[in-house]
Amino acid sequence: MTAPLTRTTNRLAPVALILAILVPIAGAVLGHITLRQIAQTGEAGRGLALAATIIGWVGTVAWFAFWGMFLTMLGAMAF
Repeated sequence: MTAPLTRTTNRLAPVALILAILVPIAGAVLGHITLRQIAQTGEAGRGLALAATIIGWVGTVAWFAFWGMFLTMLGAMAF
């Protein structure tokens, strides 16, 4: 009897998720890279990479929206 095969998790997947929380744009880009690697190698970790990509892009949009609104308010206060 042979042992069941286990797939290893792509090492960049958890890194991408952590980066998506700390530095959203970097996490989003690394998430895309990781998704491409997983598609080529068949490794596990697709869910982590997908979550990193989504969280990274949502965080990036929120970051730009925050700073856009902040600078708009700052400009309105100057008048």
